[in-house]
Amino acid sequence: MNTSVPSRSTWIVLGALLLFVLGEGIYTVRLSHRITESGNRLESTVNMQGETIQKLARSIEQADAHYGELQGNFRTAEQRLGRTQADLQRARQLSDRLAQQHKEATEQLSQLRQEQVATQGTVGTLSSDVSGMKQEVSLTKDQLASTRSELQRVVGDLGVQSDLIAHNRDELGDLRLRGERDYHEFDLKKSKAPVRLGSLSLLLRKTDVKRQKYTLNLVADDRTIEKKDKTTNEPVQFYQDGYRQPTEIVVNQVYKDRIVGYISVPKQKASRPVTASSGPGSPKSTL
Repeated sequence: MNTSVPSRSTWIVLGALLLFVLGEGIYTVRLSHRITESGNRLESTVNMQGETIQKLARSIEQADAHYGELQGNFRTAEQRLGRTQADLQRARQLSDRLAQQHKEATEQLSQLRQEQVATQGTVGTLSSDVSGMKQEVSLTKDQLASTRSELQRVVGDLGVQSDLIAHNRDELGDLRLRGERDYHEFDLKKSKAPVRLGSLSLLLRKTDVKRQKYTLNLVADDRTIEKKDKTTNEPVQFYQDGYRQPTEIVVNQVYKDRIVGYISVPKQKASRPVTASSGPGSPKSTL
C-alpha cells in the first residue's frame, strides 16, 4: 500500500492552524497579563478608594463634631439674642417712660410759671389782707383787755382775797384761757340728797329770788359745811385737804329752787399736806 504524501494544501491548513493556535496563545498570555494588570490597578484603586472612604469618614466625623459645636454656638447665640431683644425692649420702655416724665415735667413747669404770674398779681391783695388782719388782731386784743377789766377781784366770805370773778359764761371762758384754776359749771336744783360735782357735793336747801340769796350745804373731805344766805357773785370759800388756796363757789343766777354758777378749784397743791383747818380763815361748820 502506498503512503500518500501530504499535499501542499494540507500543510497550508496545518500552518494556518498552528499560527492560529500560536496567536491565540499569545493573545491569551497578553490578555491574562492585561487582566492581571487591570486587577492590580483595580485593587490599587479599591485600596485608594478605601483610604479615601476612611478619610471621608474621618472628615464626616469631624464635620459632625463641628456641626454639634456650631449647634451649641447657635443655641448660645440664640439665647444671647433673646436676652438682647429683652434688654432692647426694656430700654425702649424706659425711654418711653422718660419721655412721658419729661413731658409731664414740662407741663408742670409751664403750669407753675402760670401760677407764679397769677401769684405775683395777688401779692398786693394779700398785703392788704394782712394789714386788715393786723387791725382785727389789734381790735381783738383791745376787746380782751376790756373784758379782763370787767372781771373783778373781791374778798370772799372767809375774808380771803378771791381770784377773778366771772359774771357770765363768756367771762368764765376768759378765766379758763388764763389757765390758773380749774372751773366746773353747775345748774343745781333743790333736792333731798347732795349732788356730786367734782371733788365735792352740794345740797341746795333754799333760794330767795327777790333778794337773790341762797343757802346750801357742801360736803368735802368728809365734812359738811353750811353756807347760809349767800348772794349772787359772792365767792363762797372753803379749804380742801392738800390745797393752800381756797376752793370757791360762785352763783351767778338764783331761781326758785335752783341756782346756776361754777366752782373754781386751785390747780397747784401745797408742797406739804395742808388740812382744811390749817388755812387762813378756816371755815366753821356754819358760815
